[in-house]
Amino acid sequence: MHKQQIEKANRRMRFAAAFVLLILGTGCEITNPGPIQDEFLIQPASRAGLVNGAQRRLNEAIGWIGYTGAIIAREIMPGGQTGAYGHSVAAQGGHIQPGSYSGHFGDAQQARFIAETAILLFKDAAVEGDMVAQANLWAGYANRVLGENWCEAVIDGGPLEDGLVYLKRAEEQFSEAINRASTDSLRTAAYAGRAQVRAFLATYGEASWSNAYSDAASVESDFTYVVEMSNLEQATRNTIMWANGRQPYLAYTMWNTYYGEQPDLTNNGAPIPGTGYWEETGDPRVGWFADSEFPWSNAALLGFGQTPWRNQAKYNDPEDPIRLASGAEMRLIQAEAALMGGDWQDAMTIINDLRVTYTTQTTTHQAGGDPLGEWMADSEVEAWTRLKRERAIELFLEARTLGDQRRWAENAGPLGGATVPGDLELPDFEAVSEIFSDNPRGTLINGQPRLCFDVPNSERERNPNVPTVIGS
Repeated sequence: MHKQQIEKANRRMRFAAAFVLLILGTGCEITNPGPIQDEFLIQPASRAGLVNGAQRRLNEAIGWIGYTGAIIAREIMPGGQTGAYGHSVAAQGGHIQPGSYSGHFGDAQQARFIAETAILLFKDAAVEGDMVAQANLWAGYANRVLGENWCEAVIDGGPLEDGLVYLKRAEEQFSEAINRASTDSLRTAAYAGRAQVRAFLATYGEASWSNAYSDAASVESDFTYVVEMSNLEQATRNTIMWANGRQPYLAYTMWNTYYGEQPDLTNNGAPIPGTGYWEETGDPRVGWFADSEFPWSNAALLGFGQTPWRNQAKYNDPEDPIRLASGAEMRLIQAEAALMGGDWQDAMTIINDLRVTYTTQTTTHQAGGDPLGEWMADSEVEAWTRLKRERAIELFLEARTLGDQRRWAENAGPLGGATVPGDLELPDFEAVSEIFSDNPRGTLINGQPRLCFDVPNSERERNPNVPTVIGS
């Protein structure tokens, strides 16, 4: 069988499986009809299912990528869980083993593949513009998730390429969505997505900051665009919530993070009341809570023991959606563009104008009623620190912070290849357990530590164009 025939057969089998999963989600009893021919996939009755299949895979991908990436980026503190909804000791320590996380990679690639195939099938079928726009949106966001979280790209059995390839594809797809959309919501979602990928690419000198700024300015501050989650099955739940949802998992904690209570290391790490960013500011975006019935995470952290369990308050239900884009982030893209242009005072004005739109919380999660306090900065370096922290707060647990940390560390844009100024203000996990000092944060790719996932062995072993991991 020729390679093209094999690829076509594989594609049809994947789609057959995707449609079976979609139909099973409705609770109907069905018999697998086998491969579905391409001509049936473009029929009016099939189009929405095809596009929704891409969203379903993106749903699964972003939950798991966001959860694992949150540990690497130190948004959350691992509780020691290594079984269900847990991670290996190395991953808890911040290290991604080369060749690992085939499920994360597979879900994101399937989201991209399904959406991009829909675009191709719709191209010559006189499909209405908004259906094409939606397919381009899911393709764009799937490629954005891949590009922000993987340093290297593989497209449909091809060779290893720079991970920025995903973002360049996303830029084209968002542009097409803008051109094809007839509704403001779809068009705005596309402008927001294009602003995101242009900001990332601009950090590497591969796009214009002025274009990223212009796209961001097109999005109102109250805009949000999400990927929906579902409690119909384990794979489609909000993974970040479920891993700590007491059902029965208590896999991580906010204790000892930037946002949670700080540990008293002279008293076995006991939480110090009133410490941590949320207790000090009441910022509603990064709230947390304790539960007297569950004082400890449900495993032991190597080198420390059981950690005090403190849960994030952003996601409270397995069906809570995860944001893909927001007007608030657009303001921060504009602030970062100002910083890249050397106008740190303007950047601080934009950041603080955003902060005061939020109303503080008390420790009982009731509205405090006061505008959130402004950040102070007396220099460009301090302004960069505030921008980095504000993005981490605004995009908390949305599968975004790891990518931010990577691009700022690897900047090759207008600042001449140097690391972007400012401090990430990472919490001192090393003081609690040696696993954080024994495991290099990120992944060793070609011998260099990078803050991203690696192309997994499942792809390397099946794809002759991708080399195996050295030493595997």
